[in-house]
Amino acid sequence: MSASSAVSEGKRIDTISNNIANVNTTGYKKDMYITQSFPEILTMKMGGEAPNISGVKLPPPLNAIGTMNAGVHTSVVVTDFAQGSHNPTNNPLDVAISGEGFFTVETEAGERYTRDGSFSLNSQGYLVTKDGHRVLGENGYIQISGEDIKINEKGEITSNGEFIDRLKLVDFEDYSALMKEGNNLYTIISEEWTDNDKAFTGAVKQGFIEGSNVNAVKEMTEMITMFRTYEANQRVIRAHDELLGKAVNEVGRI
Repeated sequence: MSASSAVSEGKRIDTISNNIANVNTTGYKKDMYITQSFPEILTMKMGGEAPNISGVKLPPPLNAIGTMNAGVHTSVVVTDFAQGSHNPTNNPLDVAISGEGFFTVETEAGERYTRDGSFSLNSQGYLVTKDGHRVLGENGYIQISGEDIKINEKGEITSNGEFIDRLKLVDFEDYSALMKEGNNLYTIISEEWTDNDKAFTGAVKQGFIEGSNVNAVKEMTEMITMFRTYEANQRVIRAHDELLGKAVNEVGRI
């Protein structure tokens, strides 16, 4: 049990470390490491028959010694999609989503989703992410050639008073269908979730970016707790090893 717990705590520390490393990443959503116990094992007396009391033979279940826990294992690593704080930038190409939903971008692997709205224009005037992925609108790639760029709450983009396009904003019924792919991007786990879409109900805020939803102080506190739990498991394993050593080397001679 201590060994499996130590392994789980080590993985939990890795998860917390990754959260802390991304505390200043725009639109980052923290991960949470969920564990659960292995099913308990019912231990039975080996050999012999069920006990007989006053001529009544008791059923085998009453011949049980008890239960034994088989340790812990990782259940799943889940993402907390709670909204982060909105930080003003006064950059007309920075946008944040208030509420639920995602921006849609085009990558070499296909469409991906992100909460990071720190966009810019490339040399051809296309709206792109920090990694150069083109941001998608309802009519395809978004190309802006003018100035005085305005983006309203619906994601409609105008330049010099002329309508350009509307950001392709999406949302999902079940966020467990989303998987982190790196670079602040999400993808759908499998094609089985194709009917998971729902109407976007959030609002777009121009001149803001969404901060990470990681609470650095809380994560550091949890990391300290995890380290102490890991060390406690190590001490239990060491004590058990010493007991086994005495049993083999000393008790055996007696």
